[in-house]
Amino acid sequence: MSTPPPRAERRDSRPAWLARLSRSSLLRFLLVGGFGELLYLSLYLVLLQVTGQRAAPAIAIAGGISLLVNAVLHARISFRVPFSGGLLLRYTAIQLLCLGWSVALGALLQRLAWPPPLIGLISGLAWSLTSFVLTRRTYQGAQLRPEPAAADRPGPGSG
Repeated sequence: MSTPPPRAERRDSRPAWLARLSRSSLLRFLLVGGFGELLYLSLYLVLLQVTGQRAAPAIAIAGGISLLVNAVLHARISFRVPFSGGLLLRYTAIQLLCLGWSVALGALLQRLAWPPPLIGLISGLAWSLTSFVLTRRTYQGAQLRPEPAAADRPGPGSG
């Protein structure tokens, strides 16, 4: 009986599917977003106690802190781009819209006497879904606008 030849060794010890997955910007976006949601919910629950069970201020403060942390992490980790003022401005505009939507939804649910932890969960999920859709659309739109080639740009004396 002969022994089979040894398998070729891979340089990367991770399975190929895991290596591909780790290069996925979608996975990085989800991981950063997941961390942001955990941060948001943790801060919300703490702030709920501080504010005397008032959901709207707890959502606003927890959301504002999470917004700043996520702006930096999405630039550096999710999209692997330098953190810049332009990126911060676009991301902040999207998140401020989400923050307003989430605070309004939380205030409405509180008026309807929903339990505060459920209000935090629902407002956080609404924020996340809205943020994902708008952020993806913004970045896809930026990728679809290629820089015009030098030959296509008007030169001196053209017009």
